[in-house]
Amino acid sequence: MTNGANPTVHKRQLGMALTALREKAGKSVDDVAALLECSSAKIRRVECGDVAVRASELKDVLDFFSATKTERRELEDLGREARKRAPHTPYGAVLPDFFRKFFSLEQIAAEILLYHAEIIPGQFQTPEYARALIEANPTHEPEEIDRLIQARQTRLSRITRDEDPQRQHVVLHEAAIRTMVGGPVVMKDQLLYLRKLASMSNVTIQVIPFSAGAHAATGLPFILLRFPDNVRNAVYLESLTSANSLDDPAHVAQYEMTFRHVVGAAFSPTKTSALLATVAGEL
Repeated sequence: MTNGANPTVHKRQLGMALTALREKAGKSVDDVAALLECSSAKIRRVECGDVAVRASELKDVLDFFSATKTERRELEDLGREARKRAPHTPYGAVLPDFFRKFFSLEQIAAEILLYHAEIIPGQFQTPEYARALIEANPTHEPEEIDRLIQARQTRLSRITRDEDPQRQHVVLHEAAIRTMVGGPVVMKDQLLYLRKLASMSNVTIQVIPFSAGAHAATGLPFILLRFPDNVRNAVYLESLTSANSLDDPAHVAQYEMTFRHVVGAAFSPTKTSALLATVAGEL
């Protein structure tokens, strides 16, 4: 368990283990909150893997749950790893607070399912496309731009690495590949780059054509994250100033169903590749 993985991994593992132990002990979230003299919301955040738990609190909870010696040792190990700080990165300070959790979760996800209608997703953007997009947003300071681009390239490295690359299935609307970002040269390079990425065995890219009309996710961009243990998968929804992560199984199941519908409305990967080439050739 203490193999140097991202602390986000250990927070998730600790949260799931504590949830299982609490349910086994027949205790409620409110019971644990009363024990620690904190809000029930805090306990839910711990169980969801959003935050770590102090060593003294973990000891009290394990006593409350009558944990065995083996359970105690494993959870204390997880607790120590979860409390570690993530390695410093040169771009961390420029990422919005609401995005940092997603950034960490994205790095540990085994598979990403994504639908977007207007833009090429950040992890698939060329530096030039990313720059044009970032510069169009007045909330970004000029000195932040290079670091934001670097963050997007880091996201791409999780997909292109040789060992255990992340699987990505991306469905875009035709508007995303026809909206001019950065001018014809930048846009053409971006579309050809998408075709190159789509040729990778772990990447699937499909486009819903204008002719498809309304579909299950019209107006509803979303990202579905699946983790190696396939437990507590999550959906990420983002707005201009905030974001929301949903890991309730019923909610996740609805988004999985919706994604299957948008896949059905989209061109096949082969027809999508041909469309990308056609649109690039028009620029």
